[in-house]
Amino acid sequence: MDYIELHEDLQRVLEDLIEKNHSVPIIVEGEWDRRALRSLGVNGDILVLNQGNRILTLAESIAHAHREAIILTDWDVRGGRIARSLRDALEACGVRYDDELRARLTILCRKDIKDVESLNTFAERIAEMAASRNQQRPSKRFYSDRVARRDSRRRSRD
Repeated sequence: MDYIELHEDLQRVLEDLIEKNHSVPIIVEGEWDRRALRSLGVNGDILVLNQGNRILTLAESIAHAHREAIILTDWDVRGGRIARSLRDALEACGVRYDDELRARLTILCRKDIKDVESLNTFAERIAEMAASRNQQRPSKRFYSDRVARRDSRRRSRD
């Protein structure tokens, strides 16, 4: 997937997230995640999980105010566990959940970033690369060559 396609797909996902957030709250792991979403233009209700509340308590408070919630935890192992616990708790409280947006972001960003807080800078970087009409994403060989050159320069300084 080249940068232009990645940028278009990422923009579609972010537009869907912003549109859906007008009526449905987003659940994120921490304050930095909330700040990143705000900088992307998400202005709706964003609930932070790590504020000392248990997952079931958060799910019950969502059930009182909303019928649906968007789960947007990080796409690392810990975020996956939290998302699974949130799905179970929300389902037990009778709240519909949407984790499709998280899945779409995971597919788009898996190799580059692993958390929601990096999403803003990632979107900016991809927009710059798409604007420069750079068609190809660097391969693993490109990165390994870069690291090898960097390491050889460090050794020569010693």
